[in-house]
Amino acid sequence: MVKQACYFYTSNTINNKEMQNSKKKTELVKTPRVLLLGLPGPGLIGTMSITYVIHTLKMELIGEIQDSPASIIFVDNGQMVGPVRIYQKENIYAILSDIPIDYENAVEFTESVVNFSKKNRIDLIVFLSGIHVPDRDVMHLKTYGLVTHESLEKLLYDNSIPKFLSGVISGPDATILSYLRSSAIPTITFHTECNYFFPDPDAAMQTIKTVSQIIKKEINLDEFKKQIDYLRLQNRQLMEDTLNVLQAQKEPSTVPPQIYK
Repeated sequence: MVKQACYFYTSNTINNKEMQNSKKKTELVKTPRVLLLGLPGPGLIGTMSITYVIHTLKMELIGEIQDSPASIIFVDNGQMVGPVRIYQKENIYAILSDIPIDYENAVEFTESVVNFSKKNRIDLIVFLSGIHVPDRDVMHLKTYGLVTHESLEKLLYDNSIPKFLSGVISGPDATILSYLRSSAIPTITFHTECNYFFPDPDAAMQTIKTVSQIIKKEINLDEFKKQIDYLRLQNRQLMEDTLNVLQAQKEPSTVPPQIYK
């Protein structure tokens, strides 16, 4: 489990009363600034899909959402980088985490996301996750949408995305979405049918198709298809670490996490 941390993007924090008083019918601009949020979760949908989007669109690393002090760093091409990174290409931003976000720091993490979004005038946050469907048809997977602002209902309709009508969202995802729901920034969350307990590249590929529709960028999936078996093997340990977080009952832990990229 990830240890307790104080996440920050800037020194400012978000006032809860300010969020509760925010308007809920904000209209999206013609070319919105979109923030894609990819975190380890069910089937590792968010992590795998956003990693590929970043790679395909050749997005540039522009910053990090850090804990203080950083509990872990990666070295990539001779450069030290943190586990939660921010990328940008034109009007598209992405936050990618290589570590699961646990119960204890989910709120502070989301505060940092909202803070970053406000400072960069983000018009839409897109949160990616999965929903466990044991008997899903892998050849015809569905992605369901859930929105925080009424103005986004049309976005679902225009892209033929079925609405998430009933069910339960639990774990750190629920904490993050509860906070985003109270934010002034419109948020849409996509839940793709997946295998909850194992890395599911097929579901991630379906999610990428949905993201492509929303951001209006063509994303070729040929390279992703060639790596499906590799992705299942590569992400097994991260999936195990993620399940340990998802299944935890808010119990304190003093054991440092094992981190895998």
